[in-house]
Amino acid sequence: MKFRSPSDQPIHIALTTGHTAVVTPEGVPLDPMFHKEASARGAVAFDDNTTIVPSPEDRKAAIAAALTGMLDGKDEDDFTAEGKPNLNRLKAKTGFAVTREEADAVFVELTAKV
Repeated sequence: MKFRSPSDQPIHIALTTGHTAVVTPEGVPLDPMFHKEASARGAVAFDDNTTIVPSPEDRKAAIAAALTGMLDGKDEDDFTAEGKPNLNRLKAKTGFAVTREEADAVFVELTAKV
């Protein structure tokens, strides 16, 4: 089973057995021994077939929050050579697929305020 961090910060897991793992925002497969602790620390379980369908308002808010984090971050891979948001990175941060049109519309709103 895969788990991902719900924020842009990784979740570090250490078991009393000495085993450790890191759950990234993009998601990672975890050994079953980590599942309970990962869930307790707020990691979100998913599989490649999971589809999250938030309401339009929640969807726009999630995209805006993810883009704000990308704009505030220093990771050049968050954006394409044209300066547009990287849709794969945006999907990993929101937890759902985002169309180019959605991303561009929210991106224009955010950057127009600056």
